[in-house]
Amino acid sequence: MRIAKLQENYIKKGRGQGIGSDYTPFIQAHDNKIASEGWLTRHKGWKTGRIHHTLSEHERKYLYFCEWWDEVVDIREQWPLLPIDKTIEIAEQLGIKHANIDGTPVVMTTDFRLTIKTKSGLLDVIRTIKPCEKLTDRTLELFEIERIYFAEQGIDWCIITDNKIPSILVKNIEWLSEAKYLETRPGVNEELTTLISDGLLEVIIQDKGQTSITNLCLRTDKEYSLERGTCMFIMQHMLANKWWTTDMHSRVIKESEPLLVTEIESKPNFTKSIR
Repeated sequence: MRIAKLQENYIKKGRGQGIGSDYTPFIQAHDNKIASEGWLTRHKGWKTGRIHHTLSEHERKYLYFCEWWDEVVDIREQWPLLPIDKTIEIAEQLGIKHANIDGTPVVMTTDFRLTIKTKSGLLDVIRTIKPCEKLTDRTLELFEIERIYFAEQGIDWCIITDNKIPSILVKNIEWLSEAKYLETRPGVNEELTTLISDGLLEVIIQDKGQTSITNLCLRTDKEYSLERGTCMFIMQHMLANKWWTTDMHSRVIKESEPLLVTEIESKPNFTKSIR
C-alpha cells in the first residue's frame, strides 16, 4: 500500500502532466525503488530545456537520438497510463496480471511520448524502449496492455529494440552533448564563441582532414591565447547546435583523428519550450 500511496502523491504533485519545459516525468531518476536498471541519468534537454530522467542505458541512447531528430519538438519521458483503473480493466480483459509491486497494482508508465512535426501538423506517438533479450513473455504481456491502452486513444505505439537505435550517431551525439549549452564551460560565452568560431572553422577547412582535431584545436587555443580545450568545446558547441555540420552517421568521431567540418547556411530554429 505504501507504493500506491506514493504514486497517489506523484499524481497530486502534477507528475506526468504538462508539456515542454513544464512537463514533470511520473518516475524520476531518484525514485530508484520503483524502477531502475542501474542507468539512472539526468540530461538537460536540448528541445525542452528541462531535466530529462532516463532509467536505462537504452532509454538514454534513444533520448539522444530524439534530441538530434529535427522533427521531434517535445519529449515526455516516463509517461503514466492513467487512470490506473483503465489499465487494470485491460489486464482483466486479457486475463493477465497487472503491473504490481508486492501484489499492489501500480501506475504503468511508458518510456517516451514524443510530439513530432508532420506535414499535417503536430502528432503524438508513443515509443517504449527494450533490448531484444529482455522481451520476456511477462514484458510482452505488459506491453500488450500499453498497446491496447494507446490504440483506444488512436495514438501510434511501438517497441524500439536496441538494434533500431543508430549506435554511431548516438555515440557522436554523446560526444557533443555537454557542449550544447555554453554555460557548461566556464569562461566561454556567446561573445567569445562569435569571435573565435569563424577563425577556428577556417583552420579546420584549410587543413582538409590532414590533422587530428585535437592538434588543430590546441594550436588554435595557443594562437588566440585561450585555455586548453576551449576551441574543442566551441567546435562541439557549433556542431551540437547544427551551425556546423559533419558526418555523424558513418563513423565515430575521435579527437585523435581528423574531422571534416562545413558551415551550414542558416541556423535552425530550435524549440526551447512548447506552451
